[in-house]
Amino acid sequence: MGHSSKAASVAALILFMMAFVGVVLLSGWFSTILQLERSRSEGVYPSAEEGMRALIDSHYVGITSLEILSAGPNTFDGSQPHVWYVIAEVRANRRADGSEMGHNGCDAPGSYFLQARDGWVHVSEGSFPEIIGHWMSVFGMAGPGSTTPSTKWPASHPARMCQSA
Repeated sequence: MGHSSKAASVAALILFMMAFVGVVLLSGWFSTILQLERSRSEGVYPSAEEGMRALIDSHYVGITSLEILSAGPNTFDGSQPHVWYVIAEVRANRRADGSEMGHNGCDAPGSYFLQARDGWVHVSEGSFPEIIGHWMSVFGMAGPGSTTPSTKWPASHPARMCQSA
């Protein structure tokens, strides 16, 4: 193998790696833009808690009580302060889709909310919110977030949800 064929192989490898990195970055950017636009079309909220309240309002009929049990960053190391998980406890007459309520006529939904520059948006777990959150950071699309939870689990609340009637 000659000197020029080794150089050509190295150059081809470098070009391949650059193209691969470009495809990964472009895919990350494109999927993040699409997910954020989809989420924005469902609503942009001033806080993750307000987003959860709106989500519950649209999924339950005849709400008799609603308590946000926990709202805070999804990571413990503070690496993604704009990716939060919110847990609520809701009692209602029924779910909007007609399906049965959980134990004691109660559900305990939890969901992800990401802070973009214009507010908080809901991103379902199936849409990989942690990955979307990562790309938001990479591309400067993330809001500042916070590493401090806005709502901590109430000490007086049972460890299992929906236990009290």
